[in-house]
Amino acid sequence: MDVDILRALNGITSPWWEWAMVGVTTPENWYPVLVILAAGMVWKDRRRALLALLAAGIAVGVGDALAYYIIKALVARARPCIELEGINAMAGCVNSFSFPSNHAVNSLAVAGAIGFYFRPLLWALVPVGILVCVSRVAVGAHYPSDVLAGAIIGFALGWGVSYIVKGSTVKKSAKRKAVFLDRDGCVNVEDDHIRNIEQFRLYPETLESIKNLNEAGFLVVVITNQSGVARGFFTEDLVNDVHKLLVKWVDEAGAKIDLIQYCPHHPEGVVEQYAIECDCRKPKPGMILRAAEELDIDLSRSYVVGDKISDIELGPACGMKSALALTGFGQRELEKIRAGESAEPDFVAEHIGDAVRWILKDSGGDKK
Repeated sequence: MDVDILRALNGITSPWWEWAMVGVTTPENWYPVLVILAAGMVWKDRRRALLALLAAGIAVGVGDALAYYIIKALVARARPCIELEGINAMAGCVNSFSFPSNHAVNSLAVAGAIGFYFRPLLWALVPVGILVCVSRVAVGAHYPSDVLAGAIIGFALGWGVSYIVKGSTVKKSAKRKAVFLDRDGCVNVEDDHIRNIEQFRLYPETLESIKNLNEAGFLVVVITNQSGVARGFFTEDLVNDVHKLLVKWVDEAGAKIDLIQYCPHHPEGVVEQYAIECDCRKPKPGMILRAAEELDIDLSRSYVVGDKISDIELGPACGMKSALALTGFGQRELEKIRAGESAEPDFVAEHIGDAVRWILKDSGGDKK
């Protein structure tokens, strides 16, 4: 990239602005930043992060060869040079042909590859990739149509390579079993919505139970309805703070929670953005299905434990066995079940520890 051309096209005279413009619009400078961003965001999911970075590397390598050598040889076309007043250089005249931009291919290949595994990162990666594309047009290095072609090729390549990499590394036999735990009334003491973090208290059996599941080869996933967000009782920030505290206590006990998912919605909520019909509020299976896809879980070998009928109904709906814990609202819900308002769970447990002991016994022949 010619610095003089960038300066002339953008009216840049300050070395600081020159450094910023050249730095941002050169893909090689921000690839490491993306690696750090991805690693920082997903440090607890190393396998998926490594697959994403592997796919990005493959996509960039293939994209370079495809755009710069193969497509250039096939579709390169002559283009006029742009002479800039006062500068003895001509934009786009390093050679005399235009072809799909390898910079555009590479920048969108990285966005597509990493974004396939970590969708929230698309909001950061795609705009940066588009900025690179715009810079290639701005300096006259490529026609807009060639940059657009490069962007489309790059994104499709990154997404496609990630799809292939994921498909080649995930096998049916490798899928794992999991236990899905409700939070309030099962993992921690039910207290009419946790409206401040001081209310958050674990049951005595919780930490040991999670550790026992870890040692038996189960993934542990916490799934919780948090309609208090939609009702205006508390914010998502409090929910996340509670979950950070939960993970801290579990880690200190030498155990591990593999994933926490929560639903902040309620159709009768007072906070407009959360007052919706969703697919994640239990007993709808959205949280279960997303966790199963993300962690490659075999639901037929998995269990759900909770203190409400909405938890228990997830069992047959998703092909799992279920256990009702009599803590929290469990005793009240058991009376409803015995009155015929809902199907019986596979097991009725005094508390989470009792439920886990039943799960370990019931799955005794399943060691993986």
